[in-house]
Order: sequence, then structure tokens, then C-alpha cells
Amino acid sequence: MSEITAGELWARRDALENDAASLLGHMLFEFSRLDVNIGLCLVWVDGGAQIESQTKSVEALNLKAKLDELATHVAAKLPAGSKRRRAYENWIERANSARQQRNNLVHGRWGVEAHKNKVVNVIGLPTSSAQESIEYSISELADVVQELRNLQCELVRLREHWPL
Repeated sequence: MSEITAGELWARRDALENDAASLLGHMLFEFSRLDVNIGLCLVWVDGGAQIESQTKSVEALNLKAKLDELATHVAAKLPAGSKRRRAYENWIERANSARQQRNNLVHGRWGVEAHKNKVVNVIGLPTSSAQESIEYSISELADVVQELRNLQCELVRLREHWPL
């Protein structure tokens, strides 16, 4: 097996960085769509009966608080153990996982490990013993984008089938 040349390594690095940057940009679009759609779900609780006051309340919330608020409505409006409630609870759990991953992706710093064909997200200061690095292949980053799109579609389906 032959060694990769320095030129090939630099080309791989550039390609990885470009592909990762494109996917990270797509993630930002998808996260912002998800955030808005969760907010709309909340302001339309009870058919939008309190849309003005709900809008003021919801627009001040961060994504975690919106998901917590959604969980509160789900618990109050849907019977415990019901298929509807489980569907919303599972969706909220997945959305919270995506939110936590988003925090790491946005607040970490990025690099490329061309030898491994990976991009690296590093969380924490270099001087911190708690610093953590997570390696992603391009296909893994694409999977994150797809999961965000899936969450969007499922939220629409939940709201259509079981409005709160």
C-alpha cells in the first residue's frame, strides 16, 4: 500500500473542510427552521386561542426552554401511556439530543484530520482537562442534517394528527 503524498493530503484536507463547511451551514439552516417550527407549535396550542400572549412568551425562550414548554403541554393535554403522548415524548427526546449536539457543533472549534479522513469538533479550552474532541466523517455530518430534516417532517405530522 502506497503512502499518501503531501499534495494528496492537502487536497483531501481542503475537500474535507469544504464538505464539512457546507454541511455545517445546512445544519444551521435546519436548526433555525426547527427552532421556529417548535415556536409555532407552541403559539398554536389550543388552536392559537392566545396567540398574541403566547408569541411574546415563546419568542423570549431558547430552544431548550421551548422543548421544555412543549413537554409541559404534552403532559397536560395527552393521556399518560397514550400513543400520542409517547410519540411527542420520543420526538422531544430526539430534538433535545439534536439540540445538545448543536451546542457542541456551534460552540466547539473545528479542524481536519486528513490522515483519518475526518473533521474534528473540539469542545473546551486547550488548557482544560475537560477538553473533548469528536471526530466526524462527512457521511456522519450528513446524517445529522438528515436527522434534523426528519425531525421537521415528524413535527409537522405530529401537529397534523394530534394537535395540542
